[in-house]
Amino acid sequence: MLFAGIQRCSASGGAPSGLAIWDVTDPVNPAELGFFATGRGSRGVHEFTVRQSGDRWLAYLAASNSEVSDGQGDLRIVDVTDPRLPREIVQWGARHDAGLGVGTGAQCAPACRGLVPQAFLHSVTLSPDGRTAYLSYWDLGVILLDVSEPSAPRWLGRFAEPSAAEGNTHSVALVHSGRLALVGDETYGPPWGRLRLVDVQDPANPVQVGVFDTADSAAGTRGEQYAYTIHNPLADDRDQNRAYLAWYADGVRLLDVSDASRPIELASWTPPSDPMVWNVALMGDLLLVGDVNNGLYVLRRY
Repeated sequence: MLFAGIQRCSASGGAPSGLAIWDVTDPVNPAELGFFATGRGSRGVHEFTVRQSGDRWLAYLAASNSEVSDGQGDLRIVDVTDPRLPREIVQWGARHDAGLGVGTGAQCAPACRGLVPQAFLHSVTLSPDGRTAYLSYWDLGVILLDVSEPSAPRWLGRFAEPSAAEGNTHSVALVHSGRLALVGDETYGPPWGRLRLVDVQDPANPVQVGVFDTADSAAGTRGEQYAYTIHNPLADDRDQNRAYLAWYADGVRLLDVSDASRPIELASWTPPSDPMVWNVALMGDLLLVGDVNNGLYVLRRY
């Protein structure tokens, strides 16, 4: 199976948006099996994750700004056990279900702040046991939900960046068997987004225990839009004390997070020309590096 999030460039328009499901058993002849549409008002699925839950397969979709565009929840949990008939089992939205402000500017003040004052669901991460969902909700921070019963998500807690910070919670990765969250804040310009290390052992009271910046992000080095902000953190699947970070013009950073209060950079790699590292992924002994300006790099893992 191949799952693909489809997102339009704007909320209006006739192009479909949602989750496409493909059979790639024969990669030369992929066949689309099903499609889950997120609605005409929604731009579609920005990020998502798929996980087995008992005898079912579930997709957890971030349909960003759905609450504002058409009154639907930004989080959609979809049963994809039968890929030909994907079926939504629940929606959840920060305004409808938690009474928090969503949208832009005054719609979500005072939480919304900085250069991009917005509150919307950007991405979804699940705990190793699949019972807790970590919702990266931009200026609202990280919302923790109990999804042990997927049809009835239940509020657990929230981690929010200090009010003086830009906000912009972009994505979360989990290490230390789910006890530590690596929270990436993406910013368009200085002060640049950084990595926050958050103890989530008590989901009702997540606590920041450490931070990491590159030299450029810490110094506020001037650069083009996004130049020295973090984009995505990735947990090392072989070592719970290590994480790979995609850091735009500062390339790939490898951290030792065994002491969350003192993360240590072990290695780094920056593309040789016009770097803009967007994402990293693991494939056996390889590290796949997606660069917006240069395409795909394939590295040996450190």
